[in-house]
Amino acid sequence: MTVATHSTLRLNSAPMVPGRWLLLGIAGYLATSQILLWVFLGLMSPLMGLGGAVLIAVTGAALARATREMPAVPLPRIGLMLVFALALYALGGEGRFFYANIDWQVRDAVLRDMAINPWPFVYEPRAGKAELLRAPIGFFLVPALTAKLGGLRVGDIALLVQNSAMLAAVLSLGSLLFATRRQRMIAFLTLVAFSGSDILLELLVHGGPRQHLEFSFDWLQYSAHVTQAFWVPQHALAGWIGALLLLLWHRGLISLWPMLAILPLTAIWSPLPLIGMMPFVAFAAIIQWRRGLLSCADFGWPALTVMLAAPALLYLAAAPDVVGARLVSQPWTPWFLFILAEVLAWAAPLLLWARGTLSPLVALATAILLALPFAKVGWSIDLMMRASIPALAVMAVAVAIVLGNQPRRQAKIWLLTALALGSVTGLSEIARAFTEPPSPRGSCSFYGAWDVSFANYPKGSHLAPLDRVPAIIRPNAPARARVDDPAPCWDGHWLRPTGV
Repeated sequence: MTVATHSTLRLNSAPMVPGRWLLLGIAGYLATSQILLWVFLGLMSPLMGLGGAVLIAVTGAALARATREMPAVPLPRIGLMLVFALALYALGGEGRFFYANIDWQVRDAVLRDMAINPWPFVYEPRAGKAELLRAPIGFFLVPALTAKLGGLRVGDIALLVQNSAMLAAVLSLGSLLFATRRQRMIAFLTLVAFSGSDILLELLVHGGPRQHLEFSFDWLQYSAHVTQAFWVPQHALAGWIGALLLLLWHRGLISLWPMLAILPLTAIWSPLPLIGMMPFVAFAAIIQWRRGLLSCADFGWPALTVMLAAPALLYLAAAPDVVGARLVSQPWTPWFLFILAEVLAWAAPLLLWARGTLSPLVALATAILLALPFAKVGWSIDLMMRASIPALAVMAVAVAIVLGNQPRRQAKIWLLTALALGSVTGLSEIARAFTEPPSPRGSCSFYGAWDVSFANYPKGSHLAPLDRVPAIIRPNAPARARVDDPAPCWDGHWLRPTGV
């Protein structure tokens, strides 16, 4: 009894941070991305700036009132999450202390172009064919401004700090879903290890593992959490924020409208996870309606944040035919093997042996993951890989909750086996940080960097012809960015992992 009391006293004496402060910090930073996009496009005027400030202030005050009952988070826990996030993103190549995967070739070039060119700017690689950088650039905006002031190295560090702070806030708020230290530790380890059984697919399809384990079938992939953090942190953070909001609502820690209000602000970081959130949003709205809890606030406050995000949504939707959306067919045998290893390995034990309060969300996540391979946006499978992020996060949290509640034996054995197999994927990604040298920084524009590893694919996912940009957000007299790239774009070897 004495030990337990002493432990409780130590916990109570730790400085506490109100959970709503963390949620307001996330929402405020996402809202800042909207304003900075206006600056990037040359739209900012005193009237527009005032309107944006009023929208942010009014919705921020309402959000603070609506979340005032959220539990607090111990400051040491937030500090631990920040240390973890810094280590994770540094191992993924941010800050250039370790190897960075080849997606960073283009990402570095975008950050470079945004740092060295005046805002707004367009590329003009061919006479009379000006093209606007049109991509979810939200997570570049602050680091690019920092790089303008202190150089590209400072911009790299700013990106690392920004993403780490955002992830630390997400994980700290996520810890409120778990009651005990043991449950939180199980949840942390589960989230880090969570992945499909990629190693089994590699052995079955290719006879042995390759350096990157997640393309056993070139046209199918759901990414491990570590893979998401290393390869696509902007998509991952947008998706994890969406899943966090959903789970906080489901647990009763926030009402519906804060989730609906914050989600549109994530689009400028990545619109694809927002697409993956739409079935969950519909589910939540239906539940609220059936309970008789839908109110004007559930529509009014989100309408204001949609107004704030409207320029970003128009920007992302410019020249949509250049990207294109369509349904695709799948060979049934590969699809079934993939779904068995990546989805049913988790969904089956959760729905058969460990049903709980999250079961409806698990069932919906399963349906989303079964369907996503049959839809495509653009030339790649990005919709599948990134719209799946919220559903995968929901599945992972459900696994953590079940394991933390001491499930019956067959569910525990199955889930722990699946975690052990899945952890191989993340460990293989982390291992590359120690077997390869830090990746070099490039000196090419977006055009030159894209043509190194992605020359076979169109650039429409990142560019829109200036004359196809809606007039209301089209930059007026933008600067012309120089497209005269050196060859090679960087000094030194940059490994392309086998299996990519």
